[in-house]
Amino acid sequence: MKTLYHDKPSSVGAANVLRRVRQMTELKWTPVRPLPSCLSTRNLDGTRTNFYGYFPEWRPQQGVPYSSCRTVEKYVGWNVSAETFLSALSNPNSVVYTRELKDQPGSKGNCFYGSVCSAQVSYALDLPYRVVCKEWPFLPDMHPVDTDRLENLKLCDVIVNPKAHIAMITDIARDENGRVCEIEVSEETLPLSIRTGFSAEEFRRYWLEREYSVYRYDKVDEVGYTPDPFMPVEGDPELPVPPINRDLMPDYGNKANYRIGDEPVELSTLTEGWKEFELTAPDGTVHRYPVGDGPLRLEPAQAGIWNARLLGEGKESAPVAWCMVDLKAETDKNIYKPGEEIRLHFENTAKEDRVFHYVLNTESFYVLRNGDFTGREIADGCASFPAPDEEGLYNLIVLAKNQYGIYTSRYVYFRVEQAG
Repeated sequence: MKTLYHDKPSSVGAANVLRRVRQMTELKWTPVRPLPSCLSTRNLDGTRTNFYGYFPEWRPQQGVPYSSCRTVEKYVGWNVSAETFLSALSNPNSVVYTRELKDQPGSKGNCFYGSVCSAQVSYALDLPYRVVCKEWPFLPDMHPVDTDRLENLKLCDVIVNPKAHIAMITDIARDENGRVCEIEVSEETLPLSIRTGFSAEEFRRYWLEREYSVYRYDKVDEVGYTPDPFMPVEGDPELPVPPINRDLMPDYGNKANYRIGDEPVELSTLTEGWKEFELTAPDGTVHRYPVGDGPLRLEPAQAGIWNARLLGEGKESAPVAWCMVDLKAETDKNIYKPGEEIRLHFENTAKEDRVFHYVLNTESFYVLRNGDFTGREIADGCASFPAPDEEGLYNLIVLAKNQYGIYTSRYVYFRVEQAG
């Protein structure tokens, strides 16, 4: 058998990129109820057919589940931490089991929490937020790689077809003469995030002969990494894993963000023998509610971190927490002419949470345009950009970040019409 030599990361930053990918491909989880999923097959004519089904309960899985959850912006690693995802899985009444996305606009989305190809690669490179496939070739720090010789490839190179998919090279094995023999590709694909080994010929035929190109990110060396006890990978320090609460859980999971006004909180008791819910509001006020037959549904109006625990005869449960967020956004008008300037105003009740980004979608929730706000725009709470050139209905959101992840405003809808 031929001896092969595996490439080593060229820097600490490159090693961090590979660790971040492995967090996504190696995440272990087990559903306690059938978990919404999506599969896709390729037809002989090149089209694809999607099938919506479920991961079976109590069958262990590995890799973040694929779900195009752009209508709710609940991407694992971005909006939802591994702890939040795993704790939500422990609650049979949680949103991951009770809210399917298959009938929402777009396609290839079913589970309320999940990831997509562009989100995984964006996470691996520690970008400010996910960059959709069509934009990767135009990023200022992204440059094409000559693939006439596979020996030009490096770890962390990105493989992208702007119309379809994106993935990352996470292992390269060469012979004693430096010739590339095997290439591992990591990708978020239906139904899970995976790593796949290709021979040199397989790589060329599957990727390079199917309208994919390879790009290299100039800032790979600057990528950082923070170990997560809920997403351990090889080389991480031994970290104690905080226990998941088996008595009490919010429907979004522990340490989740909820929007005030349109994301009510449901608390479920998962064991018997409890009499009261005890809630502590951000201002320290304590509220108590009797335990009933089903989840306790609340609509907290006070922004900030809430805590809850269960009380029984001479006992109390461990606490759970969530954050109520209040990020507002509005446009100056509801109808615009093609190309007319849109003035977007935004304000966050949590002044310490920096509003940093906006996403502009088509009616089907495909990203048309997105971008980071400048320092001046953040300070003013206002940004301007041109309306789309094509008539139709559009929506946009603005994003901020706290200790639980990136959260969004409600969707703001507007229409583009030609002058009558």
